[in-house]
Amino acid sequence: MAEEIEAKVRVADPDAFRRCMVERGGEPQWSEAEFNRLFDDAAGTLRRSGSAVRLRAVEAGLRCGGAVAQTFLTYKGPRRPGPLKQREEVETEVESAEAMRGILGHLGLHETFYYEKRRTVWHVGPCEVALDELPHLGWFVEVEGPTAEAIRACLEDVGLAGEPLVAEDYIHLLTEELRRLGRDPARAAFEA
Repeated sequence: MAEEIEAKVRVADPDAFRRCMVERGGEPQWSEAEFNRLFDDAAGTLRRSGSAVRLRAVEAGLRCGGAVAQTFLTYKGPRRPGPLKQREEVETEVESAEAMRGILGHLGLHETFYYEKRRTVWHVGPCEVALDELPHLGWFVEVEGPTAEAIRACLEDVGLAGEPLVAEDYIHLLTEELRRLGRDPARAAFEA
């Protein structure tokens, strides 16, 4: 079982952040488009407990030329108290998203939320630094690392140490924004 430890910061100027990464010698490791589907039972048991089951399809840019590269099934446990987001995370690649949706359905889980995300990833020391774009929300940087100390050092290194951390997850932020906009609160997609 793995432990996810991360910090999230809202970014007003993604181009300035990209320039910062170039200036510090960082080349992006990959870029990808993600298509995320969250699953829960009819009672919302996972959501109420702070947990999640996600099925994510990835179309990778730098990684493999723009094709659907992989599909992952992820379980995320409840968030632990503290300024950084810290929770259990178990993830595995699955061969067929369609078959996995069928299995989840037989287990009593149905799709409750769909969202898209565009992500570019760099490595800074032991941390993964992701510049994320989300529909209706804009830009964020997520720093994930092995320890809280490594994440704080990375935030300092990339010039974000003084920025406020965003405590809410993307699902909460997207749901609130979709409701504010009068849109379907269960679907956040980039406009075609």
